[in-house]
Amino acid sequence: MNRLRTTTVVFVSALALGSFGAAAVPAAFADDAPDAPCATQQAHVDKATAKLAALTAKYAAHPTKKTHKSKKAQRQRVTHATSRLDSCLAAQSS
Repeated sequence: MNRLRTTTVVFVSALALGSFGAAAVPAAFADDAPDAPCATQQAHVDKATAKLAALTAKYAAHPTKKTHKSKKAQRQRVTHATSRLDSCLAAQSS
């Protein structure tokens, strides 16, 4: 019976702590939204561009078919991220 009671206490405690954490998460991210509406898209473009630069350097050092395919896929990711950013900026200016 002692094991069942201990398990129940642990479960209820974890559930309570999880609910407090879930309540705090939206408040933590609420400050980012009003300042820059397209900040997420800009971050994606920056990250994709940095990854493309790293893949370009890797391909220059060791040109293989795998790195070439990775580089091509990353170029497409940069293109898509840039188009999402452009559409966000166009929506903001309208």
